Amino acid sequence: MEKSRLWGRIINNHRIERSETVEIEDGDIEAAFVEICRRFDVQRPIQLPKHNREFEKFGRTFYTKEHFTEPIRFQKLEIELLAPEGARKSSGPRTPLMDA
Repeated sequence: MEKSRLWGRIINNHRIERSETVEIEDGDIEAAFVEICRRFDVQRPIQLPKHNREFEKFGRTFYTKEHFTEPIRFQKLEIELLAPEGARKSSGPRTPLMDA
C-alpha cells in the first residue's frame, strides 16, 4: 500500500528552485514537515490558524518571510499533501472549473 507524502517547494520569482518529497510515517505530518525544513536548511516557520485551515481544506499551504523569525533566501515555501492514488479527499461538489 502506497503511503501519503508531503511535498515541499522553495519558490522564487514564481519558479520552483528546490523540491523535496517526504513519506508520512504513521500519519505524523508534523515530523514530515520538520524533515522538509531540515532538508531545505530553514527553520520551522510559525504555524498560524490560517495554515491549518488551508491545509485541512485544500491539502496545501504556504509560508512567506513574515512566517519566519530568521531571514530567508526565497519568496515562498509551499507544502502540499500527496495522497495515494484513489485516496484523494474531496473538497466539495464538483464545479465546471475543475474540469477546465
